Amino acid sequence: MPSRTGNSLLNAFRDVHTLLTARGFRPKYQRLDNEISNGFKQFLTEVGIEYQLTPAGSHRRNRAERAIRTWKNHFIAILCSTDPDFPLKLWDRLLEQAQITLNLLRGSRVNPNLSAHAQLYGPFDFN
Repeated sequence: MPSRTGNSLLNAFRDVHTLLTARGFRPKYQRLDNEISNGFKQFLTEVGIEYQLTPAGSHRRNRAERAIRTWKNHFIAILCSTDPDFPLKLWDRLLEQAQITLNLLRGSRVNPNLSAHAQLYGPFDFN
């Protein structure tokens, strides 16, 4: 997301929603932060997703907040393990690797026998 504006958030959620529905998953319920736009609420209603707003300042109830913290910690660990001469201005080139490795480590909530990556994209080809 380029910013935290309502349009950026809505466009990012549409992309995720399109990916999930293309893979056979239909989200039914979404718990949201209390900083949500009316356009986002309207989109959720249009696609048939029930939503609940999390009270302000209650980050423990929102799973997305925990997932963001896990991703940040994972990405910091990747940056700390790079070569000392790695130019930090190229940090954005590591994003895809960070997403793949984190999803390979994280289990799927739908099928605990699979990784989150395997649940969405199938078996990972390590070659």
